[in-house]
Amino acid sequence: MEEKKLETGKVIRRTKGFYYLRSVNGDEVECKIKGRLFKKSKYNNQIAVGDDVNYTKNQQDSVGLIASINPRKSFLSRNRVGINAEQVIAANIDYLLIVTSAKNPSFRENLANRMLVAASIGNITPVMIITKTDLVNQKELDQIVEPYLKLNIEIIQTSIFHPQQNPRLIEILSNGISVVAGQSGVGKSSLLNFLFPLLNIKVGAIIQKTLKGSHTTTYSIMHQISENGFVIDTPGIREFGLWNVTQKNINQFYPIISEYQFSCKHRNCRHIHEPDCAVKLAVEDKIIHPRLYQGYQSIYNSFNEDY
Repeated sequence: MEEKKLETGKVIRRTKGFYYLRSVNGDEVECKIKGRLFKKSKYNNQIAVGDDVNYTKNQQDSVGLIASINPRKSFLSRNRVGINAEQVIAANIDYLLIVTSAKNPSFRENLANRMLVAASIGNITPVMIITKTDLVNQKELDQIVEPYLKLNIEIIQTSIFHPQQNPRLIEILSNGISVVAGQSGVGKSSLLNFLFPLLNIKVGAIIQKTLKGSHTTTYSIMHQISENGFVIDTPGIREFGLWNVTQKNINQFYPIISEYQFSCKHRNCRHIHEPDCAVKLAVEDKIIHPRLYQGYQSIYNSFNEDY
């Protein structure tokens, strides 16, 4: 029996049990995975949107078979809710667009901080998007962005009522692969629809009792928005548990604090209780914003003590 030829494709969306690839010719190919691919673990190294995979399929097959995953250059992952296992949300991405709203729902600093850590771990360039800026005054908006101004990240403030604010965002999305992530109701899908009307992504309403958004995107899906631009829309995130991060190594990934890794008196300084800590001195000198440092303490204390 002639062995089937391996072809390469990029995962553009997935449903339960099925993966849809874009082939090198631009065709969409429906695939399942070979049973032995996840023999060791059904969670580790799972296939994600953005993965480049090798698959087999001929004209007689209605569904192809994914045989292997190619190495990832970058990834966004988190700890699965309720299960101690990695959930890879997207792979081979250039930008993580951390979408948060100024109001309705209110800005969640802890979630934004955790996603900045995940971007550092996954080798992704983070961009912070503040939506619904029309719902707050300038003073409130300044308070939201203040802790992040000294970080080496772009912060884009946007409102669908002020389209002149969006050229830089369109430029980012049109060049490379971006993943859009944030809690439900912050306007991820609305923003993408506004910038690229042909996408026509389903949008949910805000639940008035909780002022939280309803889930409309149930699976991650990649959309092509320009010749060189692709965007991955993801389901709304309520919890973002960091995978493979502990009290011992959070200081290596947290924004700006990681830059002080070798500046403290103690080589393994965790920047919490230790004396002569360069991070705490930088906080006192207002080089590191106190709220950003408090965010670090919050994430640090959320982990069980390392032994």
